[in-house]
Amino acid sequence: MMECNAIRQAVCVNETVFDSTAEVPLETDITLPDYCPDIVRILKCSLNSCVKSTHLQGRQLIIEGVCSVCVLYLGEETAGGELRLRSISYKLPYTKSVELKGDATQVIAFVCSGSSYCNCRAVSKRRIELRASVEHRICAVSSGEAEVITDAADDTENPSGIQLHRSSLSQTGFVTQARDLLDIQEELELANGKPPIRSILCSHACAVVLDQKLISGKIVTKGELRITVLYAADSSGGTKAEEMYYTLPISGVIDAPGADDSCICSLGYAVCEYELSPKSDAQGENTLLELRAQVAVSAEVCRRMELAVADDCYSTRYACESQTRPFRFLSLVETVEERCLYKGEVELPAEIQTILNGWATVSDSSLRFEEENGSRKAVLQIDLDICLLAQEADGSIQFYDKTEQMECSFPLSGVDAQAKLIFCPQISVIGFDYSRGASSLQVRCEVLVRGCISQLCQCSVMEQITVDETKPIQREDDCSLTIYYADPGETLWDIAKHYHTGMQSVMEANAQIELSEDSSISGREMLLIPILPN
Repeated sequence: MMECNAIRQAVCVNETVFDSTAEVPLETDITLPDYCPDIVRILKCSLNSCVKSTHLQGRQLIIEGVCSVCVLYLGEETAGGELRLRSISYKLPYTKSVELKGDATQVIAFVCSGSSYCNCRAVSKRRIELRASVEHRICAVSSGEAEVITDAADDTENPSGIQLHRSSLSQTGFVTQARDLLDIQEELELANGKPPIRSILCSHACAVVLDQKLISGKIVTKGELRITVLYAADSSGGTKAEEMYYTLPISGVIDAPGADDSCICSLGYAVCEYELSPKSDAQGENTLLELRAQVAVSAEVCRRMELAVADDCYSTRYACESQTRPFRFLSLVETVEERCLYKGEVELPAEIQTILNGWATVSDSSLRFEEENGSRKAVLQIDLDICLLAQEADGSIQFYDKTEQMECSFPLSGVDAQAKLIFCPQISVIGFDYSRGASSLQVRCEVLVRGCISQLCQCSVMEQITVDETKPIQREDDCSLTIYYADPGETLWDIAKHYHTGMQSVMEANAQIELSEDSSISGREMLLIPILPN
Protein backbone atom coordinates (compact mmCIF):
# COMPACT_ATOMS: atom_id res chain seq x y z
CA MET A 1 0.00 0.00 0.00
CA MET A 2 1.29 3.43 -0.92
CA GLU A 3 -0.06 6.70 0.43
CA CYS A 4 -0.97 9.17 -2.26
CA ASN A 5 0.94 12.44 -2.44
CA ALA A 6 -2.02 14.56 -1.35
CA ILE A 7 -2.07 18.33 -1.21
CA ARG A 8 -3.69 19.57 2.00
CA GLN A 9 -5.00 22.85 3.31
CA ALA A 10 -5.85 23.89 6.85
CA VAL A 11 -9.49 24.73 7.59
CA CYS A 12 -11.29 25.79 10.73
CA VAL A 13 -13.16 23.06 12.63
CA ASN A 14 -15.65 23.61 15.43
CA GLU A 15 -17.57 21.61 18.01
CA THR A 16 -20.24 22.71 20.45
CA VAL A 17 -18.78 22.41 23.96
CA PHE A 18 -21.59 24.14 25.87
CA ASP A 19 -25.16 25.05 24.93
CA SER A 20 -27.43 25.88 27.81
CA THR A 21 -28.40 28.57 30.32
CA ALA A 22 -26.54 29.50 33.47
CA GLU A 23 -28.08 31.29 36.43
CA VAL A 24 -26.16 33.72 38.62
CA PRO A 25 -27.76 34.14 42.09
CA LEU A 26 -26.97 37.43 43.83
CA GLU A 27 -27.56 38.36 47.47
CA THR A 28 -26.39 41.42 49.40
CA ASP A 29 -27.38 44.01 51.94
CA ILE A 30 -27.28 47.66 50.94
CA THR A 31 -26.72 50.32 53.57
CA LEU A 32 -27.80 53.85 52.67
CA PRO A 33 -25.07 56.50 52.50
CA ASP A 34 -25.27 59.24 55.12
CA TYR A 35 -26.58 61.81 52.63
CA CYS A 36 -29.65 59.68 51.75
CA PRO A 37 -32.91 60.17 53.72
CA ASP A 38 -34.49 57.30 55.63
CA ILE A 39 -36.58 54.78 53.69
CA VAL A 40 -40.35 55.06 54.04
CA ARG A 41 -41.41 52.98 51.02
CA ILE A 42 -39.57 51.26 48.18
CA LEU A 43 -41.15 51.98 44.78
CA LYS A 44 -38.99 49.96 42.39
CA CYS A 45 -35.88 47.82 42.42
CA SER A 46 -34.38 47.28 38.96
CA LEU A 47 -31.36 45.34 37.74
CA ASN A 48 -29.19 45.56 34.63
CA SER A 49 -26.46 43.01 33.87
CA CYS A 50 -23.45 43.32 31.58
CA VAL A 51 -20.82 40.77 30.58
CA LYS A 52 -17.36 42.33 30.77
CA SER A 53 -15.18 39.44 29.66
CA THR A 54 -15.01 35.71 28.93
CA HIS A 55 -11.95 33.48 29.07
CA LEU A 56 -10.90 29.83 29.31
CA GLN A 57 -9.51 28.28 32.45
CA GLY A 58 -8.80 24.61 31.91
CA ARG A 59 -12.08 23.00 30.91
CA GLN A 60 -14.16 25.87 32.26
CA LEU A 61 -15.49 28.97 30.58
CA ILE A 62 -15.26 31.91 32.98
CA ILE A 63 -17.75 34.77 32.55
CA GLU A 64 -17.11 38.01 34.42
CA GLY A 65 -19.77 40.66 34.63
CA VAL A 66 -21.41 43.29 36.74
CA CYS A 67 -25.00 43.93 37.81
CA SER A 68 -26.12 47.50 38.37
CA VAL A 69 -28.97 47.78 40.86
CA CYS A 70 -31.12 50.90 41.15
CA VAL A 71 -33.56 51.32 44.02
CA LEU A 72 -36.23 54.03 43.79
CA TYR A 73 -37.79 54.87 47.13
CA LEU A 74 -39.69 57.51 49.06
CA GLY A 75 -37.73 58.91 51.97
CA GLU A 76 -38.06 61.47 54.70
CA GLU A 77 -35.19 63.62 55.90
CA THR A 78 -36.86 64.31 59.25
CA ALA A 79 -39.44 62.28 61.15
CA GLY A 80 -42.89 63.19 59.86
CA GLY A 81 -41.39 65.41 57.18
CA GLU A 82 -42.34 65.61 53.53
CA LEU A 83 -41.77 62.45 51.51
CA ARG A 84 -39.22 62.89 48.75
CA LEU A 85 -38.40 60.65 45.81
CA ARG A 86 -34.85 59.32 46.06
CA SER A 87 -32.70 56.67 44.40
CA ILE A 88 -29.63 54.68 45.26
CA SER A 89 -27.39 52.71 42.92
CA TYR A 90 -25.30 49.68 43.79
CA LYS A 91 -22.89 47.53 41.76
CA LEU A 92 -22.56 43.78 42.14
CA PRO A 93 -19.62 42.24 40.26
CA TYR A 94 -19.92 38.51 39.65
CA THR A 95 -18.06 35.56 38.16
CA LYS A 96 -19.76 32.52 36.67
CA SER A 97 -18.00 29.37 35.50
CA VAL A 98 -19.49 26.62 33.33
CA GLU A 99 -17.98 23.21 32.62
CA LEU A 100 -17.21 22.53 28.95
CA LYS A 101 -17.53 19.20 27.15
CA GLY A 102 -14.07 18.11 26.05
CA ASP A 103 -10.79 20.00 25.88
CA ALA A 104 -10.52 23.24 23.97
CA THR A 105 -7.60 25.64 23.58
CA GLN A 106 -9.74 28.32 21.95
CA VAL A 107 -13.46 28.98 22.34
CA ILE A 108 -15.94 31.29 20.64
CA ALA A 109 -18.43 32.18 23.38
CA PHE A 110 -21.84 33.61 22.49
CA VAL A 111 -23.40 35.01 25.67
CA CYS A 112 -26.60 36.99 26.08
CA SER A 113 -28.73 37.93 29.06
CA GLY A 114 -31.98 36.10 29.56
CA SER A 115 -34.58 36.63 32.24
CA SER A 116 -33.65 38.39 35.46
CA TYR A 117 -35.25 38.57 38.88
CA CYS A 118 -34.76 41.32 41.44
CA ASN A 119 -36.45 41.73 44.79
CA CYS A 120 -35.57 43.98 47.69
CA ARG A 121 -37.11 44.91 51.01
CA ALA A 122 -36.24 47.45 53.64
CA VAL A 123 -35.17 45.59 56.79
CA SER A 124 -34.70 48.96 58.50
CA LYS A 125 -34.87 52.64 57.59
CA ARG A 126 -31.21 52.53 56.53
CA ARG A 127 -30.73 49.01 55.18
CA ILE A 128 -32.07 47.11 52.15
CA GLU A 129 -31.96 43.34 51.69
CA LEU A 130 -31.47 42.41 48.01
CA ARG A 131 -32.15 39.02 46.42
CA ALA A 132 -31.63 38.73 42.67
CA SER A 133 -30.67 36.35 39.88
CA VAL A 134 -29.48 36.80 36.31
CA GLU A 135 -29.79 34.16 33.61
CA HIS A 136 -27.30 33.95 30.77
CA ARG A 137 -27.83 31.98 27.57
CA ILE A 138 -24.47 30.56 26.56
CA CYS A 139 -23.36 28.75 23.43
CA ALA A 140 -19.64 27.98 23.42
CA VAL A 141 -17.97 26.51 20.33
CA SER A 142 -14.41 25.20 20.27
CA SER A 143 -12.22 26.54 17.49
CA GLY A 144 -9.36 24.54 15.96
CA GLU A 145 -7.77 23.55 12.67
CA ALA A 146 -7.73 20.40 10.57
CA GLU A 147 -6.04 19.58 7.27
CA VAL A 148 -8.22 18.43 4.40
CA ILE A 149 -7.22 17.11 0.96
CA THR A 150 -7.79 19.59 -1.83
CA ASP A 151 -5.68 18.00 -4.60
CA ALA A 152 -3.24 15.20 -5.34
CA ALA A 153 0.13 15.29 -7.13
CA ASP A 154 0.74 12.18 -9.25
CA ASP A 155 4.15 10.57 -9.63
CA THR A 156 5.42 11.45 -13.12
CA GLU A 157 7.56 8.27 -13.36
CA ASN A 158 4.97 5.87 -12.00
CA PRO A 159 1.58 7.60 -12.16
CA SER A 160 -1.30 6.03 -10.24
CA GLY A 161 -4.03 7.88 -12.16
CA ILE A 162 -5.73 9.37 -9.10
CA GLN A 163 -9.07 11.01 -9.85
CA LEU A 164 -10.58 13.34 -7.25
CA HIS A 165 -14.14 14.46 -6.77
CA ARG A 166 -14.32 17.89 -5.16
CA SER A 167 -17.16 19.69 -3.49
CA SER A 168 -17.31 23.41 -2.92
CA LEU A 169 -17.01 24.46 0.71
CA SER A 170 -18.09 27.99 1.58
CA GLN A 171 -16.85 28.94 5.01
CA THR A 172 -17.35 32.19 6.85
CA GLY A 173 -15.11 31.32 9.75
CA PHE A 174 -14.59 33.28 12.93
CA VAL A 175 -11.19 34.97 12.98
CA THR A 176 -11.43 36.37 16.49
CA GLN A 177 -13.82 37.44 19.20
CA ALA A 178 -12.77 40.72 20.78
CA ARG A 179 -13.92 42.30 24.05
CA ASP A 180 -12.76 45.51 25.69
CA LEU A 181 -13.91 48.22 28.10
CA LEU A 182 -14.04 51.94 27.36
CA ASP A 183 -13.87 54.31 30.33
CA ILE A 184 -15.69 57.65 30.04
CA GLN A 185 -15.31 60.60 32.40
CA GLU A 186 -17.12 63.85 31.67
CA GLU A 187 -18.39 66.96 33.40
CA LEU A 188 -21.89 67.83 32.22
CA GLU A 189 -23.68 71.17 32.53
CA LEU A 190 -27.35 71.83 33.05
CA ALA A 191 -29.08 73.69 30.22
CA ASN A 192 -29.60 77.42 30.57
CA GLY A 193 -32.58 78.23 32.73
CA LYS A 194 -32.61 74.86 34.50
CA PRO A 195 -32.71 75.13 38.32
CA PRO A 196 -29.83 73.66 40.36
CA ILE A 197 -29.89 70.02 41.40
CA ARG A 198 -31.14 68.99 44.83
CA SER A 199 -30.80 65.27 44.15
CA ILE A 200 -30.76 62.85 41.23
CA LEU A 201 -33.97 60.84 41.13
CA CYS A 202 -33.12 58.37 38.38
CA SER A 203 -31.14 58.13 35.17
CA HIS A 204 -30.91 55.87 32.14
CA ALA A 205 -28.08 55.31 29.68
CA CYS A 206 -27.58 53.45 26.41
CA ALA A 207 -24.66 53.25 23.99
CA VAL A 208 -25.04 53.11 20.20
CA VAL A 209 -22.42 52.23 17.55
CA LEU A 210 -22.22 54.75 14.71
CA ASP A 211 -19.14 53.59 12.80
CA GLN A 212 -16.49 50.89 12.77
CA LYS A 213 -13.43 50.18 10.66
CA LEU A 214 -11.09 47.20 10.47
CA ILE A 215 -7.38 47.74 10.07
CA SER A 216 -4.52 45.31 10.58
CA GLY A 217 -5.24 43.59 13.91
CA LYS A 218 -7.40 46.45 15.19
CA ILE A 219 -11.00 47.70 15.19
CA VAL A 220 -11.56 51.45 15.26
CA THR A 221 -15.00 52.24 16.59
CA LYS A 222 -17.07 55.37 17.13
CA GLY A 223 -20.44 55.85 18.75
CA GLU A 224 -22.38 57.80 21.31
CA LEU A 225 -23.56 57.49 24.89
CA ARG A 226 -27.13 58.70 25.44
CA ILE A 227 -28.12 59.72 28.96
CA THR A 228 -31.46 60.79 30.43
CA VAL A 229 -31.43 62.33 33.90
CA LEU A 230 -34.42 63.01 36.13
CA TYR A 231 -33.58 65.21 39.09
CA ALA A 232 -35.27 67.15 41.85
CA ALA A 233 -34.50 70.87 41.83
CA ASP A 234 -33.87 73.10 44.82
CA SER A 235 -36.89 75.19 43.92
CA SER A 236 -39.22 72.27 43.26
CA GLY A 237 -39.76 71.14 46.82
CA GLY A 238 -38.66 67.68 45.80
CA THR A 239 -41.94 66.80 44.04
CA LYS A 240 -41.57 68.51 40.69
CA ALA A 241 -38.92 66.80 38.58
CA GLU A 242 -36.63 68.23 35.93
CA GLU A 243 -35.24 66.28 32.96
CA MET A 244 -31.96 66.60 31.07
CA TYR A 245 -30.72 64.76 27.97
CA TYR A 246 -27.09 64.32 26.98
CA THR A 247 -25.35 62.75 24.01
CA LEU A 248 -21.62 62.09 24.41
CA PRO A 249 -19.17 60.76 21.78
CA ILE A 250 -17.52 57.37 22.27
CA SER A 251 -14.39 56.21 20.45
CA GLY A 252 -11.82 53.50 20.91
CA VAL A 253 -9.34 51.14 19.27
CA ILE A 254 -9.90 47.46 20.08
CA ASP A 255 -7.34 44.67 19.63
CA ALA A 256 -8.56 42.05 17.12
CA PRO A 257 -5.69 39.65 16.22
CA GLY A 258 -5.90 38.37 12.64
CA ALA A 259 -8.46 40.95 11.50
CA ASP A 260 -8.02 43.06 8.36
CA ASP A 261 -10.19 45.13 6.03
CA SER A 262 -11.31 42.02 4.10
CA CYS A 263 -13.12 40.65 7.17
CA ILE A 264 -16.73 41.01 8.29
CA CYS A 265 -17.26 42.56 11.72
CA SER A 266 -20.29 42.67 14.01
CA LEU A 267 -19.68 45.08 16.90
CA GLY A 268 -21.86 46.30 19.74
CA TYR A 269 -21.82 48.34 22.93
CA ALA A 270 -23.30 47.70 26.36
CA VAL A 271 -23.28 50.12 29.28
CA CYS A 272 -21.71 48.18 32.15
CA GLU A 273 -21.42 50.87 34.75
CA TYR A 274 -22.24 54.53 35.05
CA GLU A 275 -22.44 56.94 37.94
CA LEU A 276 -23.81 60.47 38.00
CA SER A 277 -23.29 62.81 40.94
CA PRO A 278 -24.15 66.52 41.38
CA LYS A 279 -21.22 68.94 41.43
CA SER A 280 -21.00 72.58 42.46
CA ASP A 281 -20.03 75.30 40.01
CA ALA A 282 -17.93 78.40 40.76
CA GLN A 283 -20.96 80.03 42.47
CA GLY A 284 -21.48 77.02 44.73
CA GLU A 285 -24.66 75.84 43.03
CA ASN A 286 -25.20 72.27 41.80
CA THR A 287 -25.44 73.03 38.09
CA LEU A 288 -22.92 70.37 37.06
CA LEU A 289 -22.98 66.59 36.84
CA GLU A 290 -19.92 64.41 37.17
CA LEU A 291 -20.14 61.31 34.98
CA ARG A 292 -18.12 58.12 35.26
CA ALA A 293 -19.15 55.37 32.87
CA GLN A 294 -17.79 52.13 31.47
CA VAL A 295 -18.94 50.77 28.11
CA ALA A 296 -18.26 47.15 27.14
CA VAL A 297 -17.34 46.59 23.49
CA SER A 298 -17.83 43.12 21.99
CA ALA A 299 -17.06 42.16 18.41
CA GLU A 300 -17.11 39.03 16.26
CA VAL A 301 -14.77 39.12 13.26
CA CYS A 302 -15.29 36.67 10.37
CA ARG A 303 -13.63 35.94 7.04
CA ARG A 304 -15.21 34.34 3.97
CA MET A 305 -13.32 31.45 2.39
CA GLU A 306 -14.12 29.32 -0.66
CA LEU A 307 -12.49 25.88 -0.90
CA ALA A 308 -12.77 22.88 -3.19
CA VAL A 309 -12.24 19.88 -0.90
CA ALA A 310 -11.92 16.26 -2.00
CA ASP A 311 -14.72 13.97 -0.83
CA ASP A 312 -14.31 10.93 -3.13
CA CYS A 313 -11.58 9.34 -5.24
CA TYR A 314 -10.52 6.40 -7.39
CA SER A 315 -7.50 5.33 -9.41
CA THR A 316 -7.50 4.51 -13.11
CA ARG A 317 -4.65 2.00 -12.60
CA TYR A 318 -4.82 0.41 -9.13
CA ALA A 319 -7.13 -0.46 -6.30
CA CYS A 320 -7.62 2.64 -4.19
CA GLU A 321 -8.96 3.37 -0.72
CA SER A 322 -9.71 6.58 1.14
CA GLN A 323 -10.29 7.50 4.76
CA THR A 324 -12.97 10.09 5.49
CA ARG A 325 -14.07 11.85 8.65
CA PRO A 326 -17.04 14.02 9.63
CA PHE A 327 -16.07 17.66 9.65
CA ARG A 328 -18.01 20.38 11.52
CA PHE A 329 -17.51 24.05 11.02
CA LEU A 330 -19.17 27.25 12.18
CA SER A 331 -20.28 29.53 9.39
CA LEU A 332 -21.82 32.98 9.52
CA VAL A 333 -25.34 33.25 8.09
CA GLU A 334 -26.20 36.89 8.82
CA THR A 335 -24.89 39.79 10.85
CA VAL A 336 -27.85 41.42 12.56
CA GLU A 337 -28.04 45.08 13.51
CA GLU A 338 -31.72 45.85 13.39
CA ARG A 339 -33.76 48.62 14.97
CA CYS A 340 -37.19 47.29 15.91
CA LEU A 341 -40.03 49.64 16.80
CA TYR A 342 -42.70 48.99 19.39
CA LYS A 343 -45.86 51.09 19.31
CA GLY A 344 -48.59 50.48 21.83
CA GLU A 345 -51.18 51.90 24.15
CA VAL A 346 -50.95 51.59 27.93
CA GLU A 347 -54.06 52.16 30.05
CA LEU A 348 -53.46 54.61 32.90
CA PRO A 349 -54.92 54.34 36.39
CA ALA A 350 -57.55 57.03 36.98
CA GLU A 351 -55.70 58.49 39.97
CA ILE A 352 -52.61 59.54 37.94
CA GLN A 353 -52.38 63.30 37.57
CA THR A 354 -48.84 63.89 36.26
CA ILE A 355 -46.29 61.59 34.66
CA LEU A 356 -42.84 62.49 35.97
CA ASN A 357 -40.79 60.09 33.87
CA GLY A 358 -41.15 57.07 31.63
CA TRP A 359 -38.74 54.46 30.30
CA ALA A 360 -38.58 50.86 29.09
CA THR A 361 -36.32 47.92 29.87
CA VAL A 362 -35.94 44.44 28.35
CA SER A 363 -36.92 41.88 30.98
CA ASP A 364 -36.77 38.69 28.89
CA SER A 365 -36.53 37.35 25.36
CA SER A 366 -37.00 34.07 23.52
CA LEU A 367 -35.91 32.88 20.09
CA ARG A 368 -37.41 30.48 17.60
CA PHE A 369 -36.68 29.54 13.99
CA GLU A 370 -39.57 29.20 11.56
CA GLU A 371 -40.02 28.03 7.99
CA GLU A 372 -42.39 29.90 5.72
CA ASN A 373 -42.90 29.41 1.96
CA GLY A 374 -39.70 27.39 1.70
CA SER A 375 -37.51 29.95 3.46
CA ARG A 376 -36.40 30.19 7.08
CA LYS A 377 -36.41 33.10 9.49
CA ALA A 378 -35.40 33.84 13.05
CA VAL A 379 -38.17 35.27 15.25
CA LEU A 380 -37.17 37.08 18.42
CA GLN A 381 -39.86 37.71 21.03
CA ILE A 382 -38.99 40.49 23.48
CA ASP A 383 -40.65 41.29 26.80
CA LEU A 384 -40.63 45.05 27.37
CA ASP A 385 -41.27 46.49 30.82
CA ILE A 386 -42.93 49.89 30.38
CA CYS A 387 -42.09 51.89 33.53
CA LEU A 388 -43.76 55.10 34.73
CA LEU A 389 -43.10 57.42 37.66
CA ALA A 390 -46.28 59.35 38.31
CA GLN A 391 -47.75 61.82 40.74
CA GLU A 392 -51.29 61.38 41.94
CA ALA A 393 -53.85 64.08 42.73
CA ASP A 394 -52.95 64.07 46.45
CA GLY A 395 -49.29 64.76 45.59
CA SER A 396 -48.05 61.23 46.35
CA ILE A 397 -45.59 59.60 43.96
CA GLN A 398 -46.24 56.10 42.63
CA PHE A 399 -44.47 53.67 40.34
CA TYR A 400 -46.36 51.76 37.63
CA ASP A 401 -45.11 49.14 35.21
CA LYS A 402 -46.60 46.87 32.59
CA THR A 403 -45.02 44.15 30.46
CA GLU A 404 -45.67 44.31 26.72
CA GLN A 405 -44.46 41.90 24.04
CA MET A 406 -42.97 42.66 20.65
CA GLU A 407 -41.53 40.49 17.88
CA CYS A 408 -38.66 41.06 15.47
CA SER A 409 -38.05 38.69 12.55
CA PHE A 410 -34.90 38.22 10.48
CA PRO A 411 -34.99 36.37 7.14
CA LEU A 412 -32.27 33.76 6.65
CA SER A 413 -30.66 32.80 3.36
CA GLY A 414 -28.12 30.10 2.55
CA VAL A 415 -29.06 27.99 5.56
CA ASP A 416 -28.25 24.27 5.59
CA ALA A 417 -31.44 22.40 6.48
CA GLN A 418 -29.47 20.01 8.75
CA ALA A 419 -27.33 22.67 10.43
CA LYS A 420 -27.66 23.80 14.03
CA LEU A 421 -28.48 27.52 14.16
CA ILE A 422 -26.92 29.77 16.82
CA PHE A 423 -28.08 33.29 17.70
CA CYS A 424 -27.40 35.00 21.04
CA PRO A 425 -28.61 38.56 20.41
CA GLN A 426 -27.69 41.64 22.43
CA ILE A 427 -30.90 43.65 22.99
CA SER A 428 -31.01 47.23 24.23
CA VAL A 429 -33.56 50.02 24.38
CA ILE A 430 -32.13 53.05 22.57
CA GLY A 431 -35.20 55.29 22.38
CA PHE A 432 -38.41 55.86 24.34
CA ASP A 433 -41.10 58.51 24.17
CA TYR A 434 -44.78 58.79 24.92
CA SER A 435 -47.80 61.05 24.55
CA ARG A 436 -50.65 61.12 27.02
CA GLY A 437 -54.31 60.87 26.17
CA ALA A 438 -57.31 61.18 28.44
CA SER A 439 -57.00 57.71 29.98
CA SER A 440 -54.09 56.08 28.19
CA LEU A 441 -50.50 56.53 27.10
CA GLN A 442 -49.30 56.15 23.51
CA VAL A 443 -45.85 54.56 23.80
CA ARG A 444 -43.11 54.42 21.18
CA CYS A 445 -40.02 52.38 21.98
CA GLU A 446 -37.00 51.71 19.74
CA VAL A 447 -35.06 48.52 20.44
CA LEU A 448 -31.66 47.65 18.94
CA VAL A 449 -30.96 43.97 18.23
CA ARG A 450 -27.38 43.03 17.40
CA GLY A 451 -25.48 39.80 16.92
CA CYS A 452 -24.38 37.06 14.55
CA ILE A 453 -26.65 34.30 13.30
CA SER A 454 -24.39 31.32 12.66
CA GLN A 455 -24.85 27.72 11.64
CA LEU A 456 -22.85 24.68 12.69
CA CYS A 457 -22.58 22.63 9.48
CA GLN A 458 -21.28 19.12 8.86
CA CYS A 459 -19.74 17.45 5.82
CA SER A 460 -17.43 14.52 5.12
CA VAL A 461 -13.89 15.12 3.91
CA MET A 462 -11.00 12.86 3.01
CA GLU A 463 -8.01 12.62 5.33
CA GLN A 464 -5.95 10.02 3.49
CA ILE A 465 -5.73 8.24 0.11
CA THR A 466 -3.84 4.95 -0.34
CA VAL A 467 -3.11 3.10 -3.60
CA ASP A 468 -2.34 -0.66 -3.71
CA GLU A 469 0.10 -1.16 -6.59
CA THR A 470 -0.10 -4.94 -6.12
CA LYS A 471 -3.72 -4.84 -7.32
CA PRO A 472 -3.86 -3.34 -10.81
CA ILE A 473 -7.20 -2.73 -12.52
CA GLN A 474 -7.93 -5.59 -14.96
CA ARG A 475 -9.38 -4.71 -18.37
CA GLU A 476 -9.94 -6.51 -21.68
CA ASP A 477 -6.89 -5.91 -23.89
CA ASP A 478 -8.88 -5.70 -27.14
CA CYS A 479 -11.27 -3.00 -25.94
CA SER A 480 -10.42 0.69 -26.15
CA LEU A 481 -13.95 2.06 -26.19
CA THR A 482 -17.27 0.91 -24.84
CA ILE A 483 -20.81 2.18 -25.20
CA TYR A 484 -22.80 2.82 -22.04
CA TYR A 485 -26.48 3.72 -21.84
CA ALA A 486 -26.86 5.98 -18.83
CA ASP A 487 -30.10 6.04 -16.86
CA PRO A 488 -31.72 9.28 -15.67
CA GLY A 489 -30.19 10.49 -12.41
CA GLU A 490 -26.74 8.98 -12.94
CA THR A 491 -23.75 11.30 -12.73
CA LEU A 492 -20.65 11.39 -14.88
CA TRP A 493 -18.47 10.87 -11.81
CA ASP A 494 -20.20 7.60 -10.89
CA ILE A 495 -19.93 6.28 -14.44
CA ALA A 496 -16.24 7.17 -14.83
CA LYS A 497 -15.48 5.66 -11.42
CA HIS A 498 -17.26 2.42 -12.36
CA TYR A 499 -15.07 2.03 -15.49
CA HIS A 500 -11.89 3.34 -13.77
CA THR A 501 -11.35 5.77 -16.59
CA GLY A 502 -10.43 9.42 -16.63
CA MET A 503 -13.12 12.03 -16.10
CA GLN A 504 -11.63 14.33 -18.72
CA SER A 505 -11.45 11.51 -21.27
CA VAL A 506 -15.19 10.80 -20.89
CA MET A 507 -16.11 14.48 -21.32
CA GLU A 508 -13.91 14.82 -24.41
CA ALA A 509 -15.37 11.66 -25.97
CA ASN A 510 -18.89 13.07 -25.46
CA ALA A 511 -18.24 16.70 -26.32
CA GLN A 512 -21.55 16.94 -28.18
CA ILE A 513 -23.40 16.49 -24.86
CA GLU A 514 -23.32 19.13 -22.17
CA LEU A 515 -21.82 17.23 -19.25
CA SER A 516 -20.23 18.22 -15.98
CA GLU A 517 -18.79 16.15 -13.19
CA ASP A 518 -21.77 16.46 -10.84
CA SER A 519 -24.67 17.06 -13.22
CA SER A 520 -27.30 14.36 -13.31
CA ILE A 521 -28.24 12.90 -16.67
CA SER A 522 -31.80 13.97 -17.40
CA GLY A 523 -32.84 11.18 -19.78
CA ARG A 524 -31.54 7.89 -21.09
CA GLU A 525 -28.31 8.80 -22.86
CA MET A 526 -25.76 6.88 -24.91
CA LEU A 527 -22.20 7.64 -23.79
CA LEU A 528 -18.86 6.67 -25.24
CA ILE A 529 -16.51 5.48 -22.49
CA PRO A 530 -12.76 5.40 -23.35
CA ILE A 531 -11.10 2.37 -21.75
CA LEU A 532 -7.53 2.93 -20.64
CA PRO A 533 -4.98 0.23 -21.58
CA ASN A 534 -3.58 -2.09 -18.90
